[in-house]
Amino acid sequence: MSANPIYRKTKKYTNQLATKMFTIDDARNIVIKIKQLEGVSVNTIHNYEKLFNDFDRYFGEKTDISSLTREDARNFIYWQLNEKVQFLKHKHRKNKPKGVSASSANNYINYAKASFTVLCNEEIVEENIFLDVNRIKEKEKKVETLAIPEINKLLRSLNKGLYSEFRLYTLILTCLDSFGRINEILSLRIDDIDLEAQAITFSNTKNGKLRIVPVSKKTCKTLEELIKENEDFESEYVFLTNHGKQLSPDTARKHLRDVTKRIGLSHITGFHIFRHTASEMFLRGNHNGLGGGSMRVLQKILGHSDLSVTSIYAHVLDSTLKQQHEQFSPLNLIEEKEKRKTRTRRGIVK
Repeated sequence: MSANPIYRKTKKYTNQLATKMFTIDDARNIVIKIKQLEGVSVNTIHNYEKLFNDFDRYFGEKTDISSLTREDARNFIYWQLNEKVQFLKHKHRKNKPKGVSASSANNYINYAKASFTVLCNEEIVEENIFLDVNRIKEKEKKVETLAIPEINKLLRSLNKGLYSEFRLYTLILTCLDSFGRINEILSLRIDDIDLEAQAITFSNTKNGKLRIVPVSKKTCKTLEELIKENEDFESEYVFLTNHGKQLSPDTARKHLRDVTKRIGLSHITGFHIFRHTASEMFLRGNHNGLGGGSMRVLQKILGHSDLSVTSIYAHVLDSTLKQQHEQFSPLNLIEEKEKRKTRTRRGIVK
């Protein structure tokens, strides 16, 4: 007998669940409520919302969630990959491609599995129909980064006499110096900036864990200037619109695209390229004769829970390894010493 019989699910309760129909919208509310109680990040909740929005599109919002099968789960992922029309509600966007990337589809699989795990635990459905859906193999591709002249060209093109361009200048510096994601940086509050310690605290992170990263004196000074510029708005946030509202990622990206298109760097379409660039430069090193940084340290700076995620930058270590092997190979040192001996001998031959 249970130690707490008052909490035992009775036969009557089980029968009520069996006869009640739970629509996709009902399932959405249950999953999101439980995930909020678990304390997941705002960004994670947004991703669950996106998943259920697509469930609505594909299955219909009034569909009984318990009626869905494993075949339905596989068909949903096939639709994601091949048939889903992107940017459907963007009226002014002409280019609306079909199908998402393998990476995006894998994200949907992960969130769908987690959602149905919740629904199974709550006895809303009998099985996790996404459990046997395998991740889609992703093609390995080199991470796109920027060269130093490109970064300088972008920064020098910005008119810091204009509030919006000074804000973008500060945003790019912060991206490069903190290795932060755009959502993390735009969620920064004034209290998250420690000017004395020259550090930033990211609280709205992908994994929900606080992350403190050091930043340079130049970035601190620029952030301080932006904060003073915003004093009249009386906002707790650092990055604001011209009207004093919290700057959204979409607005920031649009401004970046407008600027980069204007100066002939239209391949810069988002802020993640600065995170990639900073990571490669960190590993490559060779600044003032110093070697590259540690992959483990980079993992902590980036906030990756698994080193395998950070390993997308491993090719940098490969190239650095080759370069340093050529420079410091024992064989090279032996041959160099032998050459010096030969020259000395030749010098005394008569």
